[in-house]
Amino acid sequence: TNAIGQQSPAVATPKKTDEFDIAVIGCGAQGRVLIESVLRIPGIRIKAICDIWEYSRTYTANYLKKYGVIVSVYEDYRDLLAREKGLDAAIVATPDWVHAEHANACLRAGLHVYCEKEMSNSLEKARSMVRAARETKKLLQIGHQRRSNPRYIHAIERLIHEKKILGRVTMAY
Repeated sequence: TNAIGQQSPAVATPKKTDEFDIAVIGCGAQGRVLIESVLRIPGIRIKAICDIWEYSRTYTANYLKKYGVIVSVYEDYRDLLAREKGLDAAIVATPDWVHAEHANACLRAGLHVYCEKEMSNSLEKARSMVRAARETKKLLQIGHQRRSNPRYIHAIERLIHEKKILGRVTMAY
């Protein structure tokens, strides 16, 4: 497979029981942050990427290629879901106004979904994601890494609450 612009499924290699094949939908700034993290997790294999912007597709495919990861590249998430077989999950890192569309399609295609925050730009779309997860019995996780990151917990609990380095906080933006 050519890492740039080719839309054919990746060559199938036998999957071990501790391996997890994923797709990444949305290869912009936040998608790249998540890809960086995924590359450090043993057993997770990025098999396909998708983005509407050619630059993001090309950049991400070339970046992954440097790490020996050859992926199928798609412009339309529907093509990815139709062509990629054997995926276990998808990461959705697109703008929040399309999170529900992308996450629901992935769930209905039988994939677990990690979706970046904000969950959606409307309550109804967020509810549709919860319904789709319940109906498909697939996992849906919404990312809020900073709420569980030890650095942020330390800053809030120790530096702000305990040591009061900011004094009395009256407004935050």
